[in-house]
Amino acid sequence: MGNSPSSSNGTLTIVLDSPQTPNSNFIAGRTLTGSVYAQATNNINQVRVEAYITGKERTRVRYTETTSYTDSNGNHQTRHHTRYRNAERSIYRVNVNLGQVENVQAGSQFRFPFQIELPHDLPSSMYMARNGASKQYLVPPIVRDIQSCCFNMGSITMAARIANTRIGRGETAIIDFACKNRSRQRITSVTVDIKQEVRWTAGYHSEYAKDALARRLFNRTERWGEMSKEEVKAEQQSRQKNTDSHRDRKQQTLQTIHKAVFDGENRVLLNVPASALQTYNGALVQVSHRMKIKITFDGTCIDHPTITVPIYLGTPTSYGAQIASPQPSIPVATAIATPTPSAPSMGVKPSAPPSEAEIDLAAPSAPPAEWAAAVTSAPVVVGHAAAVVGGNANDFDGEGGAAAAQASVFLPVAEVVPSHGNLINEIKVAVSPSDTVKKRLNDKKWAQVFNAMTPMEYSSVIKAVAIEFDQPDIAALIAPSVRGGIFTHEYVISAIRVVSDWLRTPTITKILPFCKDLHANAGKIKAELTDWEKVCTERDFEQALAVHGQESMA
Repeated sequence: MGNSPSSSNGTLTIVLDSPQTPNSNFIAGRTLTGSVYAQATNNINQVRVEAYITGKERTRVRYTETTSYTDSNGNHQTRHHTRYRNAERSIYRVNVNLGQVENVQAGSQFRFPFQIELPHDLPSSMYMARNGASKQYLVPPIVRDIQSCCFNMGSITMAARIANTRIGRGETAIIDFACKNRSRQRITSVTVDIKQEVRWTAGYHSEYAKDALARRLFNRTERWGEMSKEEVKAEQQSRQKNTDSHRDRKQQTLQTIHKAVFDGENRVLLNVPASALQTYNGALVQVSHRMKIKITFDGTCIDHPTITVPIYLGTPTSYGAQIASPQPSIPVATAIATPTPSAPSMGVKPSAPPSEAEIDLAAPSAPPAEWAAAVTSAPVVVGHAAAVVGGNANDFDGEGGAAAAQASVFLPVAEVVPSHGNLINEIKVAVSPSDTVKKRLNDKKWAQVFNAMTPMEYSSVIKAVAIEFDQPDIAALIAPSVRGGIFTHEYVISAIRVVSDWLRTPTITKILPFCKDLHANAGKIKAELTDWEKVCTERDFEQALAVHGQESMA
């Protein structure tokens, strides 16, 4: 019936209500409900009950230390010692005052119900040991010259579309691919795979592990066919002279490939193993995933072009089915076994949060039969805003024990003075950058920080978000509050200049509707874009210009 610590004065028992979710996992963004049961064995003047929930990153790195010595015969010898370095960081803590009872009689039973709203971006429980919101992504066309033994064999143009770069473990990734082979080399295969890399640190020591999670082949299409030697030569001459016909063919190729990847004419389904870890970027533990598409040509001494796309693995959508949200959330409170040497235990950010309006506070379940007569206090309801999220890392030698307990001491966080620099620092250490930004946007004391934000400061906030997938969302979150809502083309340009190439198009899609001077300065934004980005954002510009046109008439 839960944990039951006892003393000479009585016993305490914690009972958590079983969540109505697949595998009975606790989900971030939902409400953790349960009760603390107290029974007095002696007369007590006062019973006061407090509880807390905490989450941590915890790592252990095994390394070898070598020492030299001189033996009794005067010979120089070496010894190899296996050492361990541990580290721990608090990433979540909430304290709950459940209440108190005066003048308690021996044999009395009390029940203290609680309802604790878990932040939607809480890390989930994971373990890795080694001995020894939908995010569509369109890969812009990449043109690669094909070299064989120092000879130019022509070029290839390739692009891909991933239906969702936020994928649940055990779910299926949808990948569309298209290419135009303008080389003399025959394409033998095009593969796509997902790989996982885990890196954990403790002090100055670190380890990593890599795994291949899944792999599939694309089907051959007509555009894979190679060109003749004469055709390649004519193409190269036209390219060097930059003739009108070359520019027309280039534009036609871009439009053809754009249509092909959106029509799904060459699509594969890649199953993500349920055993995969979840993407996470913590202070002590980093779990990254990437999808790689590789074109393999026939022959030897040939470059094999690749496309690499970061992806975000989260919790399966089914886990969040009871939350009316289009993206999965994350289970929070599964048990973690004691780490073996060189093992990180870690938390991970969910695929996407539910809105606060979608979170219902569940009522605690009925008490066990043996506690039916217990005096029940009013339920204590705690919102996620009461939690302290994030913290400093501590590291120590050895295999834990007293040192580990000392490193777990909780330190309160002082109030942060509103400033652009402090906002950047908060985002860098936050478990959930979006929650941090929302908190500051809703705080009147911080209004001036956003109101005075320059384009360069705006882009620096976006760049401070460690998980790149979230950068377009943060950009859109802040945009309406910049300069009192006067968000102009300078901010759009500054944003797309600092994000990675694969995020430029999603960023424009997110923030273009907020641009107040789009009619006058759309050309300046387009001047920053590649030909492919112009093709991809053409509809976004049309829609944003239409909306701003209606606002002007109103």
